[in-house]
Amino acid sequence: MSSTRTPFDEELSRLRTHVLAMGETLDHMLDLSMQALTGQDPELTKAVLAADDEVDRLDAEIEADCLRMIALQQPVASDLRKLGTAFKVVTDLERIGDYAVDIAKIGRRISRRGLFYKPLVDMPRLAGLVRAMLRDVMSAFVNQDLDVVARVVTADDEVDDLYHRYRDFVIEAMRQDTTQVYVGTFVVLAAKYLERVGDHLVNVAERIHYMVTGDLVQLAKQRKLSAQSEQATGQA
Repeated sequence: MSSTRTPFDEELSRLRTHVLAMGETLDHMLDLSMQALTGQDPELTKAVLAADDEVDRLDAEIEADCLRMIALQQPVASDLRKLGTAFKVVTDLERIGDYAVDIAKIGRRISRRGLFYKPLVDMPRLAGLVRAMLRDVMSAFVNQDLDVVARVVTADDEVDDLYHRYRDFVIEAMRQDTTQVYVGTFVVLAAKYLERVGDHLVNVAERIHYMVTGDLVQLAKQRKLSAQSEQATGQA
């Protein structure tokens, strides 16, 4: 069998490289956005905004490449799924960039009020979980690894649980001390943005599952239904 790569294979390889570059930029943005929130450094917010411009550029470039390759190369079967997956995945990735920007802007807003971020909850821990999901989903995309896809879906349960615990804790803290309300409100909002990042990464994981198997299923919903069924069986 010839090992010569076709022009189409080379274009697919470049496409994967661009998607990976998008993921790496997003990981950096999430890191900077948390620093901007906890350190309230306006320069960090500017860096996040600049990085978002690069994410938007990659998003547009990848979508254009996918459409061009579909139109000109007429791919079939698995190759078509790869292009369709890349086309859909970048939409979720671009939205993650928007959330990173929103978190960084929260840090800037708090700073402009002359206030300081108060570590009411361990936000870096929540961000760390989400960033690990992002790195895993990029690995799954490149290696077409369904085990890693499953790990991403499972990890989102921990993100959701941590978000709800943080939200409830901060709300109670604000109830007991009204001086915490302004900062606390934005801490809850930033935590919600991170939780939504996890949701978008699950979307990406489901698309990778489709790319590999040809089956488009809601993995997170299936997991929750399975857990509920096991719980009901245990209580019977």
